[in-house]
Amino acid sequence: MSNTEITICGIGPGNADYICPAVLKQVANADILIGGSRHLHIFDQYNKATDVFTGNMENLKHSIAANSNKHIVVLVSGDAGFYSLRSFIKSEFANTLINIIPGISSYQYMYAKLGMGYERAFLASMHGKEVDYIGMINTHESVFLLTDKKNTPKAIAQNLVDNELDNVTMHIGNNLSYPNEKIISCTAQQVTEIEHHFDLCSVIIEKK
Repeated sequence: MSNTEITICGIGPGNADYICPAVLKQVANADILIGGSRHLHIFDQYNKATDVFTGNMENLKHSIAANSNKHIVVLVSGDAGFYSLRSFIKSEFANTLINIIPGISSYQYMYAKLGMGYERAFLASMHGKEVDYIGMINTHESVFLLTDKKNTPKAIAQNLVDNELDNVTMHIGNNLSYPNEKIISCTAQQVTEIEHHFDLCSVIIEKK
């Protein structure tokens, strides 16, 4: 029987200050860390064996399989339970002991920064998928979206304008928790007029 143990750790929005102590304990006891280069850099002082995850799921599967009978810690952004690698790893390694350590998600962080709650919010990711956020605006207090290169804040804003929602408020967060963090709040119409290139962002839409 395999002695492999996989622990998926949510490491928060990015700043090391938001990593919970339980994650640090798992990292200290790990045989190998798997994560993005930015994630791994946070834990350089632990001097652990590492494997960089670049987004290729097959490579991730091979990396985990190649480290059988070890304690593998997989580092994921935000919370391990919110659009992370959790579902893929659990489906591919169903017979392996898998632990989940939650982290502070981007939506938790951003709502807190804005002094808002998310009890009546719709939360979704638009990474490689379409989401009916227009319909959700009318049935929820707010809508939180993780954007991608296609569904950018400007594309979302234009869609809102096209659906006669040009006056809804959009909060756009970039580089959350980092020193160069930026959060702007304006109407959807104003977002379409901003001469700014948004990287991957978190967006909160609220219809007041």
